[in-house]
Amino acid sequence: MLLSGIYPLISPPWVIDVRDVAKAHVLALELPRMEVGTKPFLVNAGNFTWEEAAEEIKSHPGLLKNPLEEAKDIPGPASYLDTSRAKEVLGFKEFIDPKKTTWWMI
Repeated sequence: MLLSGIYPLISPPWVIDVRDVAKAHVLALELPRMEVGTKPFLVNAGNFTWEEAAEEIKSHPGLLKNPLEEAKDIPGPASYLDTSRAKEVLGFKEFIDPKKTTWWMI
């Protein structure tokens, strides 16, 4: 969508690379059998809006076929997801940077 000059509808700015999701599953499978309860493991690389993705793409001239429309910011402050459980229990060390995910998608 961004490459054609269109911003998607506003959505939560949470970003996760599918490779991080796969890594979390592997880490969970490698854990010794234990009681972990029913609380979910949140896996999230942080907040990254469509506007930020567009700015990242704009930093490399020639990728965009059409100029991007003006982006609308998210309405209100962004919330952050608590990934401490994935880090503490699964041993997840570092998430893939959303900028790298953007380039991987292109």
